[in-house]
Amino acid sequence: MKLKWGASTDVGMVRQQNEDSYLAEENLYVVADGMGGHNAGEVASALAVTTLKAGARTGIDSVERFRELVQQANTAIYTASLDDSTQSGMGTTLTALSIVAGEEPRVLVANVGDARTYLWRNNALTRLSVDHSYVQELVNEGIITPEEARVHPRRNIVTRALGIDRSVVVDVFSHLVRTGDRIVLCSDGLVDEVSDADIAVVLGQHSDPQDTAEALVMVANTAGGRDNTTVIVIDVLDDISEPVVLPTPDNTTPMEALAPMQLTPAKKSKVGMVLFWSALVAIVFSAITVIGVYGRSGYFIGFDSNDQVAIYRGRVGGILWFQPTIETQTSMSGEELPEDILRDVALNREFSSSSQASKYLALIRIAIIDATTTTSTTTTVR
Repeated sequence: MKLKWGASTDVGMVRQQNEDSYLAEENLYVVADGMGGHNAGEVASALAVTTLKAGARTGIDSVERFRELVQQANTAIYTASLDDSTQSGMGTTLTALSIVAGEEPRVLVANVGDARTYLWRNNALTRLSVDHSYVQELVNEGIITPEEARVHPRRNIVTRALGIDRSVVVDVFSHLVRTGDRIVLCSDGLVDEVSDADIAVVLGQHSDPQDTAEALVMVANTAGGRDNTTVIVIDVLDDISEPVVLPTPDNTTPMEALAPMQLTPAKKSKVGMVLFWSALVAIVFSAITVIGVYGRSGYFIGFDSNDQVAIYRGRVGGILWFQPTIETQTSMSGEELPEDILRDVALNREFSSSSQASKYLALIRIAIIDATTTTSTTTTVR
């Protein structure tokens, strides 16, 4: 396919050094957002880009190959951090796009962290990557909305990054593209300052990809520029026909027909009162059962009698004689919690399932670790 692209990067309005790195070549596009003290973030992002560039010389023709190359970049950064104490704990987020050769117009998108890849098609903006971040976990669980995530105080906590651990889970997606598509790769310096709606406006205002990339960086700086910002814009220009989507075969196994039920007429009872009282007892019992199921169906988080965080099963305050009981007990006290999470626990945030409550509990632990340590092997704050 025939492509035209543009790229722009800027240190922003606050930072003293640009720790972003990027690559824009014919078949590979990469944005890496480094993190770590003593200029180590710049080293990590540069290692990620050079490792992918070297590996791409032999071609990237599959999801597995792309994932393998990103893992190699992770290993290179992790090894370098062990060899130099001044680079200990360095890492980088990454989003990358590779063009797949062949008759079918297809791209592969690799993602680790909160750098993003977007698709602009028919004046609509769609995310092709999924953030690996604390707030995205909250959005996935339905705890906050995407709009709330943009202003959440912990929006810069990433749950995956290259170089932090010996191995990392890499998301790789495959997408069909067509003539007129515009693909955007960017660091979080753009999305933290500019909403998706405003990004879409800029994309619609500029036709040249280089002008578009520079305009997006300028908008981010105008909005505050609190971080480095890097943007790559790629336009698909070749005359590609609409991809044919074959219908999914129906593999559903037909259910066997059930034999008609034979209803036996109930015998007449001479004791009408017995039937009446039996029916009344059944109704009362059913009502109690329904109330009991409702009273035990919810989950919420709160403090126990010792001011320790716990997950409760039931409804806040109880329903009749169905009182909430502790489902999961922790040793976390109110004094350890950041202010925003302390408020959630004190107000008994409710959840629809035990797994959702447990997920939120795990995220609380991440927040506590973030608040008390500067370097973690599982969660990195930028």
